Amino acid sequence: MAGMFARHDDAIPEHGETCAHPVDEAAFAWIVRLDRGALAPEAARELDAWLTADSRHRGAFLRAQALWRSADRVAAFRVPDGTAPAEAPVPPGFVGRRRMVGSVAASLLVGATLGVTVGPAEAYEPVRFFRSGSELPKPVRLAGGDFRLDRTSQFLCLQRGDRIHADLLAGRVRVDWRQGPISVRAGRVELDTVAASLVMRWDADGESVLLLDGDARLRGGAGQPVRRLRRAQWVRLSPSGRWEEGSLSADDLDYVSAWSHGRLELRATPVGEAIRRINFYNDRKIFSSNVALSRQRIDGIFSLTEPETFARSLCRMFHVRLVLSGRGLELR
Repeated sequence: MAGMFARHDDAIPEHGETCAHPVDEAAFAWIVRLDRGALAPEAARELDAWLTADSRHRGAFLRAQALWRSADRVAAFRVPDGTAPAEAPVPPGFVGRRRMVGSVAASLLVGATLGVTVGPAEAYEPVRFFRSGSELPKPVRLAGGDFRLDRTSQFLCLQRGDRIHADLLAGRVRVDWRQGPISVRAGRVELDTVAASLVMRWDADGESVLLLDGDARLRGGAGQPVRRLRRAQWVRLSPSGRWEEGSLSADDLDYVSAWSHGRLELRATPVGEAIRRINFYNDRKIFSSNVALSRQRIDGIFSLTEPETFARSLCRMFHVRLVLSGRGLELR
């Protein structure tokens, strides 16, 4: 891939749980092309051959289709400065995501031929799709910056011209962007910047963004004014549509972004909650049936990826016993 997507030696992290997935990227590339318009006969035959070549291709196509619909983005139709026009221009033969979900995949999977509206010389945006597994991944580096996904998160990047359009489809991501225009979106919250560090989250509690450094332009969907976010400012949008905003101190910035550095920072945190947090990032779990221990409070900075070290620290601090078993790390 060219431009900002040019691969470096460390473009794919060493950790096997987080990487670009070639089949998923190919599926998203087809979804993007279909969202721009119907395919020429040759491209339609190419897609049909790709879908029938491997059952995993069909599964990836349907997953990508569902995620693309949930992201509710048409990045390819943004105007050059990255802003969204009041009504995005619709090219002839455009197949919208919602219509596509109900009809295109089903017709493709039975080999239907699509109409001709796109010429053979067209160019498509490079697409990269990343998802993280059960452990904390290492950063993914692109030419303009890098990002780190929290566990069980999904991140989609499209390049159009010199701009990256990035969608957080689920979970949490830290983006450290050094140069070049980028739009980062989670649901109804989107930031435009050329150089900034930020943490964005999208889960059952809604969408939120925290600017760790730099400045960015915030767009919050229909009816919301464009505003500027600066260092330490945060915005949260609840599922009901209620906006909240505020700012954090320098110490709080380090605290809330500690996960992106592989750290577990605790401030008078109940031990039971601390165990829950570290278990979130590790397959080897800590267990405790000691109710009194769970209620104790703990301060300190620990590694998110070393549960046994953390368990032994609890033993020293609270005079409990650690038992290693097939079940995991038991505190008694």
